Amino acid sequence: MAPIFTSKIEARTAVIGVGGAGCNVISDIYWDLPSVDTIAVNTDKDALLNTDADRKLFICKAVTKGEGTRGDSLLGRRCAQAHIEEIEDVLSNYDVVYIVAGMGGGTGSGAAPIIAEIAQRLNLVVFSIAINPFSFESARVKTARDGIAHLRSVCPMTVVVENDLVLEKMADLSMKDAFGIVNKSVSAYISKQQRKVTSSFLEQFAHLGDFVKDKSKMPENHVLKGVVSE
Repeated sequence: MAPIFTSKIEARTAVIGVGGAGCNVISDIYWDLPSVDTIAVNTDKDALLNTDADRKLFICKAVTKGEGTRGDSLLGRRCAQAHIEEIEDVLSNYDVVYIVAGMGGGTGSGAAPIIAEIAQRLNLVVFSIAINPFSFESARVKTARDGIAHLRSVCPMTVVVENDLVLEKMADLSMKDAFGIVNKSVSAYISKQQRKVTSSFLEQFAHLGDFVKDKSKMPENHVLKGVVSE
């Protein structure tokens, strides 16, 4: 007897870049991973316009006037909260989301945890990738630490990229090249996890609820050593 279902089941996947660093990563993923949808979220109008993405969300324009949050993570949080319905509408089209954000600035540190909370409420499979600032960016360290803690509290499947470790391993790199390595590392990590998630959807589609609840099947609070390896 011929099978009833012949079409391939695939997880509808989006990668969401939040803030300046997150949107920089999204621009690379837009070209590197055409199998996923890319969404850029920012309070900085010019940075958003220069981001390559399938969809762009300009949040809090009435407050920031398109100039960003100027490092104010509380403002970044409020900006995301002001657009909850719009964010929900976008995320409701997906099964799996990857949230990428730089920590230490206002939009990434403040808005990313809110977006993760919204995705969790929609019962999506949610991964978060937090990019730590360089240690010499001392003014951003505390905000980054608080942002990562908040992100982990709402999204157990959070990984951290340590920028310092890229420079330690590749000391001769320019800053531009270092950021490029970080972006490619995040892209490779998402590609690898996406293959795992797709396989699980194919094998256990009927038990998706169990799959989401079993955190042992996913990396939890893992630290990426600049160049992703497992």
